[in-house]
Amino acid sequence: MANETFTNTLVVEVESTPLPDDVKVMLSYAYVDDSRNLPDTFVLRFRDPGGVVLEKGKFKVGAKVKLKVQTSDPEKPQDLLFGEVTAVAIDLDPHGTFTEVRGYDHAHRLFRGRRVAAYPNMTIADVVRKVTQRANIPAGKIDNVKGFGGRPNTQLSQDNVSDWEFLSRLAEAVGAQIAVRDGKLNFELPEKPSGAPSTTTKATADPLVLEAHRTLIGLRASVTAAEQVPEVRVNGWDYENKQQVSATATPKNAGTEVADVDPVALAGKFASPPFLDAAAPRRTQGEADATAKALADRLGSACTELDGVAKGNPKLRAGTAVTLTGVGKPFSGKYTLTSTRHLFNADVGYTTEFTVSGRQERSLYGLVAGGAKNASWPGVVPAVVSDLKDPAKLGRVKLTFPWLDKDFASTWARTVQPGAGKDRGAVVLPEVGDEVLVGFEHGDFEAPYVLGGLYNNKDAAPSKFTKPVVDANSGEVAVRGFVSRKGHKLEFAEDDGIILSSGDAKFVVKIDQKNQVIEVTSGKSVTVKAQNGVSIDAGTGPLELKGQKVSVKSQTDASIEASAQLKLSGTAGAKLEGATVSVAGQGQTELTASGVVTVRGSVVKIN
Repeated sequence: MANETFTNTLVVEVESTPLPDDVKVMLSYAYVDDSRNLPDTFVLRFRDPGGVVLEKGKFKVGAKVKLKVQTSDPEKPQDLLFGEVTAVAIDLDPHGTFTEVRGYDHAHRLFRGRRVAAYPNMTIADVVRKVTQRANIPAGKIDNVKGFGGRPNTQLSQDNVSDWEFLSRLAEAVGAQIAVRDGKLNFELPEKPSGAPSTTTKATADPLVLEAHRTLIGLRASVTAAEQVPEVRVNGWDYENKQQVSATATPKNAGTEVADVDPVALAGKFASPPFLDAAAPRRTQGEADATAKALADRLGSACTELDGVAKGNPKLRAGTAVTLTGVGKPFSGKYTLTSTRHLFNADVGYTTEFTVSGRQERSLYGLVAGGAKNASWPGVVPAVVSDLKDPAKLGRVKLTFPWLDKDFASTWARTVQPGAGKDRGAVVLPEVGDEVLVGFEHGDFEAPYVLGGLYNNKDAAPSKFTKPVVDANSGEVAVRGFVSRKGHKLEFAEDDGIILSSGDAKFVVKIDQKNQVIEVTSGKSVTVKAQNGVSIDAGTGPLELKGQKVSVKSQTDASIEASAQLKLSGTAGAKLEGATVSVAGQGQTELTASGVVTVRGSVVKIN
């Protein structure tokens, strides 16, 4: 197969039509890349002195292209890629004129633009299906990974990133891989290459056996202890239950079955400590478990890597389980291919390059782009409160970020409250529509915290204090205070004292520090109640009770005493009544009147 004429081996169809023969013979170079972590791509390079390839071949941006391989086997051509043209180019140099056509499978649509979106109460599998449907890509195998999302009153958020970056982030969190196969997007957890042929099978019997000096043209294999650890630990914080969440996992290489190669054993040779990951918020045990397993698999998968070239074989695809033989221990064994390149070249014919690695991104695109990134929002941002009805009653709020997307609403955000603790602390929630300052735990967009409220030209600071907040002369703060939505006010005046007033200003309690006076003012009445007594002590000053009508009542005895003279008087009159009345003087007793004095009783006794 490697010695076949490659122009006859590669079958190119554009819009379901094979290339014309006079265009096929101009093809000088082509390759098809496929990967478990990136969109598949193709490049077709034609020697085109007349500049006719694009027109005759019907190549234009957006054209549907199918690439197949016709081998010497009697079976029909095998599909390599079904994609779309995304770029065309012409290249003139001393060697001639060349036309180049480039494109990707349908996953490239997920790279287009950026999106802000919320996915409430959805599992990762639900989110993947929704994103692919929105991009008009059929969903293939979607593994129902557990641990993230799917709980009531939670959501996953896409924070102004491309669909591909968002899905890659989800895949990274749970150790899944993304690829388009047969026009459908798959979101799969890696599996052991148990389906590979037996290690005793010869390459002549099975095309998925890569045998040294037969189907293998070149190979670089390595086993390394670099970055290997005996255990992975992931810690987090479940704030709803106020408890730590923690998970551990043992590193494994899910993509290989090779004797005597164990990531834990390699780490043990150098007394490596466990790997602790506490750099992102994990709220539940499920999230911690999923993260620990994914991280352990990612680290473990780096201990064995292959880079090789085989005779052209369309059955070698990313995700295919193969068997490597004839290269000795510890390299002979079973592997799951991570990526391949099917290369068609006039000099060497048809060859297939392949790699086996972990999720470490090794493609040129991945290295330049930096691979999948976690949501990172350092610093603080302004937001507007959109909802206060926290179903968990934890004082959380929902937020919108008008500078990001006016229709997006965040997950429930915790609010910072001074002195917060069990049955204590402040409870000062912002109102719907208030502007607030927001920070993100570990820079994670999924974990917002409201740090405080903000004033602006529309929502100005309260001005109804007894004096300006800042002293115009000294420049010092003169007043501190709090005003509720309906105007209820607590004011701390630095020089004067403390004032508590109702929104209508009809009820005021003033502690006047300057004049050493406490004043209570009410628009209607003031009631003082106590279970075991009320004591009023005026000290050395007078005690004055004043009212339109004054009434003093006692359930039992009533006593009025004066250390000096006691005087009872009434402008209109004075009346003293009782079942019996006794007036006694320790010394002289005198009854006088400006008018008539009447003494009346059934019997009147005068000593």
